[in-house]
Amino acid sequence: MNDRQLRPDAEGDAPPFRVVVAGIGSFTQRVLLPGLLATPSVEVAGIFGRTRERVRDTAARLGAGAAFDDYAAMLDATRPDAVVIATPNDVHAPMVLEAVGRGLHVLCEKPLGTNLAEAEAMDRAARGAGVRTAMNFTYRSTTPFRHAWALIKAGAVGHVRHVTVTFHQAVRADPAAPISFRNLRERGGGALLDVGPHMVDALRWLVGEVDAVVGATQTCITTREVVAGGEAHARVTADDVASVVVRMRGGATGTMQLSQVTHGRHGYRRLEIAGDAGTLSLEEDRGEPAVVRHAPAGSTAGRLDPVPVPAGLDVPFEEFPARHVGRMIRALRGKAPAPGEDQWPGFADGLAAQRVLDGVERSAATGQWVTLGDGIRAG
Repeated sequence: MNDRQLRPDAEGDAPPFRVVVAGIGSFTQRVLLPGLLATPSVEVAGIFGRTRERVRDTAARLGAGAAFDDYAAMLDATRPDAVVIATPNDVHAPMVLEAVGRGLHVLCEKPLGTNLAEAEAMDRAARGAGVRTAMNFTYRSTTPFRHAWALIKAGAVGHVRHVTVTFHQAVRADPAAPISFRNLRERGGGALLDVGPHMVDALRWLVGEVDAVVGATQTCITTREVVAGGEAHARVTADDVASVVVRMRGGATGTMQLSQVTHGRHGYRRLEIAGDAGTLSLEEDRGEPAVVRHAPAGSTAGRLDPVPVPAGLDVPFEEFPARHVGRMIRALRGKAPAPGEDQWPGFADGLAAQRVLDGVERSAATGQWVTLGDGIRAG
C-alpha cells in the first residue's frame, strides 16, 4: 500500500460529478460535506435540511451549494448525479426510493432501513433502476480497521476459529438526556441499529458471512423527558444494550456486545480474531491511540505484541474526510477500487448487515437461534 491509495482522484477536464446532500447532522458537517468539498471531481449542488434557517446557515458557512428545506424540490432544481442520504433513519427509505426512481446514484447512511422489509425494497429498487449505491460504513476507511484488514489478507490469522466484537459508548447513559429518534425503535433507533451495522459489516469484511445468531436486547433507561427540563416523559421503545452470539459460515463462533450506556466510554471498540495461524486484536476509543496487536501461532510470549502501522497506511485525522468520501464517490462513479483496496460496500452489503440485525431482534423475541439465508427462518 502507498500514501495515495485513499486520495480522491482528480478528473481532469471531465464534467463535475454533481452531488446533493440530505441531512445536516454532526457527521455530515464534520466528515461528509468537508469530504465532498475537498474532492476535486465533485460539485456539491445543494443540501437539504428540515429547518430553513439552519440549512441556509450550514450552506453559507461551508460553501455547500444551494440550501433547500424541500427534498423533492432540491432534486428538481439541481438535477444531480447522486444523492447522499444522511437523515434520521426513518426517512432513509422514502428518500432513497425517490432518488433511485429518478435514476440517481445513492450513498446512504447506516442502517439502510428501519427494518428488513425496507432494506429489501431499497436494494431491489436500486438494482431495478440500474443505479450505483454505497453505504457509509465508516470503519472501512479508518487506520486501525484497514491495518487489521491488511494483516488478515497477509495471513496473520489464517482460518478463523472464534471472534470477539465489543462496541461500548456512554452516549445514552445519562437518564436526564431528552428523548430523540434514536430512543424510538419505530424510527430506527437503538444500539442494535445504531452501532450494530458497523460491527456486523466489520465481521463480514474481516471474517466472512454470518450464518446464524442468537441474541438478547435490553432497554436500561425506559423513559425519558420529551424536552430537557420538562415534566412530560415518553416511553423508550429502542434497546440501549444488545448481546449476540454468532455462528460464521466458515465454522467460527463469536460474540458481539453493543452498549450505549457504558459510563466512561466515548466509542470503545475491540475486535479479537483468533485463527490457526495467529491471533489479531484491535482496540481503540475516541481520544486514545488505537492499537493493533498480533501473536503468531506457536508464540510462547504470553501476550499479543503491537504491530506498527506500515508507512502509507495511516490516515491523518485532518485528511480522513477527503479520503473516506473519495472512496465512496469513486464507487458511485463506477470506478474500480484503487490498487490495494477492495470494492466499496453498496446496498447489498447494507441489506446483509440488516438481515443479521433482524435475526438478532427475532431471536431476542423468541429466545431461539435464527438461521440466516436468502430470507430468515427459525433455526
